[in-house]
Amino acid sequence: MDNNQYLKLFVKISQQRMYNHYLPKLVQSVQVLDSDAIWSKEAENLNSVGGIVLHICEHVRRISIKFSVRNHAGFNEGIEDYFPNLNLSPEELLQTVKETFDEFNSVMEKLIENMPDEIDMHSLYHLVEHTGYHLGQIVDRSKRITKKSFNFCQNGINEQNLKALIKEQ
Repeated sequence: MDNNQYLKLFVKISQQRMYNHYLPKLVQSVQVLDSDAIWSKEAENLNSVGGIVLHICEHVRRISIKFSVRNHAGFNEGIEDYFPNLNLSPEELLQTVKETFDEFNSVMEKLIENMPDEIDMHSLYHLVEHTGYHLGQIVDRSKRITKKSFNFCQNGINEQNLKALIKEQ
């Protein structure tokens, strides 16, 4: 493989992990919660599940913009403290999540089709890592609140299936 093929594979892996691995886990973890559970804080210094979800969405949205607009100048402010409490209904929150991840998926598809010689791999890698970190928080809180086990790996959201998805493309 040449460097461009490796770069394209990196983008595909990132895209598929975000869209076909993290998104289903996020949706399943949120859809079992009611509004009170989504927006309540277990302690004053902790963020609500909804705030964490919107934090993830803002990060995904910014990366989508970055990769869809060549020579994007960036954003003036970071999102380190962006954990809003918008009191959206579970359905509204999930709609926001789906629209945000759909846009990301679309941007990555276009990037893969017209792969430049280089991209900001650090930003894309950070997005995947950062999303995985916060997704773990959401899954853990959802499990604790509902006493529900999701069995993601047993239900097909696992590395073996992720690799198969990437090979199919």
